[in-house]
Amino acid sequence: MLRRSFLALPAVASALAATGERPEPDALYRNIMNDGGIQKKGEDFCWHAAYNLRHFLHGYRAWQDTAWLDTGVRYYEFLVNHLETGPDGYQGWIGPYEYDHSVWCDVHVGDAVLFNGLVEFAEAVLADAKLRAKYGVYANKYVDLARKHLFEKWDVRGTWHEDGPYGAYRSWNRYGNPSDFKNWTVRNDITESGLALPFNKQDDIAAVALKLYRITGEERFRDRATRIFAYQKSRLELLDDYYCWNYWEPYGQADLDLPAHKCRHWVGVHPERPYQEGEVANMVEAYHTGVVFDATDIRRILKTNLKVMWNGSFDEPAFHNSNFQLPGTNKTQTAGVLWPALADFDDIVRKLYAGQLAKAKGIDRAIEKAYFENCTSKRPATLARQKLRGRPAVFEFPFSSCPGIMLAAALPASFSIKDGTILTSETLIKGAIEIAQYSSDGKQKLAVIHEANQQWYTFQHWTPSAPGNYRIRWSFEGGGYREAPVSCKA
Repeated sequence: MLRRSFLALPAVASALAATGERPEPDALYRNIMNDGGIQKKGEDFCWHAAYNLRHFLHGYRAWQDTAWLDTGVRYYEFLVNHLETGPDGYQGWIGPYEYDHSVWCDVHVGDAVLFNGLVEFAEAVLADAKLRAKYGVYANKYVDLARKHLFEKWDVRGTWHEDGPYGAYRSWNRYGNPSDFKNWTVRNDITESGLALPFNKQDDIAAVALKLYRITGEERFRDRATRIFAYQKSRLELLDDYYCWNYWEPYGQADLDLPAHKCRHWVGVHPERPYQEGEVANMVEAYHTGVVFDATDIRRILKTNLKVMWNGSFDEPAFHNSNFQLPGTNKTQTAGVLWPALADFDDIVRKLYAGQLAKAKGIDRAIEKAYFENCTSKRPATLARQKLRGRPAVFEFPFSSCPGIMLAAALPASFSIKDGTILTSETLIKGAIEIAQYSSDGKQKLAVIHEANQQWYTFQHWTPSAPGNYRIRWSFEGGGYREAPVSCKA
């Protein structure tokens, strides 16, 4: 499974451009077409195709030359022409399933990473009368495709699930034989079928929803993004005024293997791949749009990257993983990188990013260097929201610090008194844990639900004695606790 950070791996090998040199749009297009990954199908095709997708728009913005958009449309149409029609009439980039190449399907994240770039182009075009006159037919086409073949498709397929203020997508469980686009069957035996998607994939879909909201003004897209980011924000770990968060967490009971007393997938910060770089970029997109995150959240994310992860050197910068300071973690993990999206807010990030761009070579680096110098650096580094539409709608959550607990959630958070919920937690180290019911404001302890000497998972079924809104508090030996609001209906 191939993923890469913009700065972590080399660009396409051929036709390198020296630092400061202005490349031609056709050179970028030729390089993309020479990438062997672009000859693949399915999710692998989408990841490779997405690597350079934004560079056309950034080239236009850096040099104000519409030749970049002309060539971009050529590439965008290449991508759209690779859409295949699935068994239910919806389109996607169908190909080998990432975790089992014996079957074919389309996947949420493949759709998201490509529609993200296409809709970003559409947003730029539709906001400018001159660009709209020339490229509007393409922009509207990409908006319509994203509406139908990302959001409508996966809703109709039953993969979107809401829980109180939260929402998340689950992977589909229907697959076909290789090159079969018609006769797909339910295959719950295929790896990761029906599981809630990891945060990076949820966020990529939410980012498309943000752009569609800004383009169309339709509240349903804002609501979709809000629920996804609220889910993620509710799972952030507050630690000494900085955030850490896992790559993947259970969203509901379908993600638990209760007889085996474990999750159906691993939980933790990714040890090797810098997924958090992309997640932070999408959180920044949400912040700028006025969705879920506030200035305190941005400051805490900045502190994670600059105070916890960075070694403090401008000459030889290096980055630990974001969970570097947590107990029981591997200190040699290699997913730590600079999070360049934070350059909107901070001059230190800008200096580090400028240093990385100055050392890098390649057409994509030349474009991003020019975009950074001619666009990003022209704006002051402030917490001003750049894409705000309407009033900001911040999602408030009762954060508290507890380094030992890496997961704490009620599955579901909103439930009936007949069904109850499962209180789920995981600790990094062994120690005594108390799970208790508190009043909705967290001020009054109502009942102790469970006590144990815990390491790894605890799954505790719980039903309150009366309907209402409460907080569940997990208190861990050595100090600290985490909380989750719950709502129980009659």
